[in-house]
Amino acid sequence: MRARFKRQFPKPYLWLIRFVGLIVPRRLRADWRQEWEAELRHREALLADWDKLNWQSKLNLFWRSTSAFWDALWLQPQRWEEEMFQDLRIGLRLLRSHPGFTFVAVLALGLGIGATTLIFSVVNAVLLRPLPFPQSDRIVRIEERHGQATRPLNLSYATFLDLRSQTGAIEHVAASRFGTANLTDGAEPEQVNVQSVTANYFSALGITPVLGRTFLPEEDLPDRSNVAILSYQLWQRRYGADPNLIGKTIKVGSSNATVIGVMPPGFRSSYLFAGQYDLWTPLVPTGSLSSNRRSHLLGVIARLKPDSKIEQAQSELSMIANRIERENSGVDPDMALNAIGLQTRLVAPLRQTLIVFLCAVGSLLLIACANVANLLLARSASREKEMAIRAALGAGRLRLTRQLLTEGMLLASLGGAAGLLLSVWGIKLVSQLDPSNYPRINEVSIDWRVLGFSFLISMVTGVLFGLAPALQLPKHGLYETLKEGGRGSTSVRRNWLRQSLVVAEVALALALLIGAGLLINSFMRLMQVNRGFDPTNVLAINLNLPFSKYPDSTQQTAVLKQMLERVSAVPGVRSAGLISSLPFNGGPATDFVVEDRPPIPDNQAPIADIRIVDANYFRTMSIPLRSGRTFTEGDSAEAPRAMIINEELARRHWPGENPLGQRVTMKDWGPPLTGEIIGVVGDVKADGLDSDTRPMIYWPYPQFPGIFNNLVVRTNGDPAGVIAAVKSEIWAVDREQPLSRIQRMEEVIATSVAPRRFNMLLLGVFAVLALALSAIGIYGVISYTVAQRTHEIGIRLALGAGPSDVRSLVIRQGMRLVFVGGLIGLAGAFALTQLMAGLLFGIKATDPATFLSVTLLLVGIAWMACYLPARRATKVDPLTALRHE
Repeated sequence: MRARFKRQFPKPYLWLIRFVGLIVPRRLRADWRQEWEAELRHREALLADWDKLNWQSKLNLFWRSTSAFWDALWLQPQRWEEEMFQDLRIGLRLLRSHPGFTFVAVLALGLGIGATTLIFSVVNAVLLRPLPFPQSDRIVRIEERHGQATRPLNLSYATFLDLRSQTGAIEHVAASRFGTANLTDGAEPEQVNVQSVTANYFSALGITPVLGRTFLPEEDLPDRSNVAILSYQLWQRRYGADPNLIGKTIKVGSSNATVIGVMPPGFRSSYLFAGQYDLWTPLVPTGSLSSNRRSHLLGVIARLKPDSKIEQAQSELSMIANRIERENSGVDPDMALNAIGLQTRLVAPLRQTLIVFLCAVGSLLLIACANVANLLLARSASREKEMAIRAALGAGRLRLTRQLLTEGMLLASLGGAAGLLLSVWGIKLVSQLDPSNYPRINEVSIDWRVLGFSFLISMVTGVLFGLAPALQLPKHGLYETLKEGGRGSTSVRRNWLRQSLVVAEVALALALLIGAGLLINSFMRLMQVNRGFDPTNVLAINLNLPFSKYPDSTQQTAVLKQMLERVSAVPGVRSAGLISSLPFNGGPATDFVVEDRPPIPDNQAPIADIRIVDANYFRTMSIPLRSGRTFTEGDSAEAPRAMIINEELARRHWPGENPLGQRVTMKDWGPPLTGEIIGVVGDVKADGLDSDTRPMIYWPYPQFPGIFNNLVVRTNGDPAGVIAAVKSEIWAVDREQPLSRIQRMEEVIATSVAPRRFNMLLLGVFAVLALALSAIGIYGVISYTVAQRTHEIGIRLALGAGPSDVRSLVIRQGMRLVFVGGLIGLAGAFALTQLMAGLLFGIKATDPATFLSVTLLLVGIAWMACYLPARRATKVDPLTALRHE
């Protein structure tokens, strides 16, 4: 048995010789192996039997065998004589000799590969690339849910304190809160985004500053909180990258804060916030915030302990939620606490969109491959004799197939390079479009994953369309091919394959066009939604007052009144008003109860959005008054509390009744606050045009003042003309008051629909490319068919057929392919558009009008692609055609 084993399995050094031999040119390989094996066997014989050798001798023999590797390398220059390199030279010569063919093929492949690479680079940055924090997969976000609510909530401060003290599976439980601050120590005041964080927030992320330090545990106490950390961008932009800034004070509002650190460039502490934080300050609970369970203001993150799983953390959170609900009955009914990976939470809303885009670019790439395959098939028809002669000279079928595949791979390589260049350009374009709903879109770049993906799809596409002409090589028709008329069976097979490719192109293009059509239809319906106000010639300015400078509500009311009076007097200004949160920008909400109504369980309490406005807001925004009155100067802080509701709230709670005079109590903003309804105004979208209209309560500014405000100014003409004057008047009241986000209301609306517009544009571009490639494919096939049937057409014309008969014959042949492809495409579209249901607004994924109109569009363009070669066919001269044959 042992002897037989030795005969079957060569010794290790012989395996090594055979392996190294793979890189030796084939024509030298056998002699080379024989020579080296003979030498090693001789040495083995001299060293006695292998089994009796000690390990040093075996090692010496093994080392000698590795010398073969260097000999193999020495032989590499002679590899250029190998057949593979001959194939490459032939392929390159063919591409150079047909520049038009090469250009069209590379362009088609470049478009397909470029679009696919672009979308993959987005997927790579958003879905695949881990967040730029150490062990980011262990960072979780903790959210609160109630009942069947679909939207998660932030946590209250009291719940955050419970988590920090009662969990064992997670550590570094940290909280943050969004805000703004006014930097007033420079030549011009500036408003920046601020994130107030607990001292351990940066430990939870695992981030250290490039300069200075992070917060100490004692610095989130009220008397130790005058410290701040700057973003790298703010440090460079406003403070000139001063390396000695650490330890110095900057003026934040009317207070001084000591700079203790500068974060690394590009650092983002919260990807859920579309903007960029420039300043971090300690999160200090003020007043009764630490015991408040109604105000869900804090975003909470934590880090899983090294030996913990997220399931374990979730189990603990569920027990804590049950305990909180049990100990605080009626405060947070049906409460649930959930732990979700930070990156998972970040990309969840985008997963569906990216899947749709990947399907779209995949279809585009297949259409491009089908087009190039058709081009190669057409060219292979003119190379039949060349292939037959090669075969006659000794080239086997495998050798010819390799030649064709090599040519395909060369085209794919050029197409891949072009696609990579196009994707680089596309990435710049996408970043300029700035789709705000795509987190980390600014991180999209070409990295090793993208390069590897681009290389992989280039090679795969090269094999796909390179195989098409290889499959048409004659198996037994060498002599038939060499004969002049021997094109019967090969032509039939080739036509069948070309027509199948056209059918596939039409099917894929139709599915893609229907998807784009649904998005376009959806966007058009969205733009027709009633906004509830007139945005024409309205300017919006963010006007947040510094709390440190205006801590008292009386001061806030007084300074804002002065600013409004001065702005209203600016020439060209028709009216000016105030609101706490602009339409389409979201805002706070509250549970409420209606007086004299039966009590409602806490988990079923109605919710309404809350906005604080001044007396001129409705007139400035042209929001119609439906009944009652708007606020007046008489609705002061000392007057009876008054509120205005929107129509949606009136419809829900007083259907068919007059709500005027009813009293409503707001529950979630400090002590319960009750007011009387004095008016009903039209509905205004709170979160965006695609959001549901929700109940809304407006309070007069003097009775509920705050520091977060937006100034709206309606002008007689272009609002840009009054910006300087408005700034001047505001700074005349307070020179340190910063103004930010100065924009027209049309721009506010455009920003709110930017994600849908971005999706529509991207898918629309892909669909147009697919349609163009498909039309080219149909035109190419019909043109090729007409050229093949010139003799037949000539006979038909000679026998009395008219031009219209020939034209109908050719068009009918092409439209038959379009009809088959259309049926397949419609079936595919019915299935694939279900993925897009969440991206649509106002229509279903099977909208018949869109399906019909897009199909007719494709049929019309396909008819044109058939008509042009059909028209050329009618110009065939029968005598010329017959003489040629």
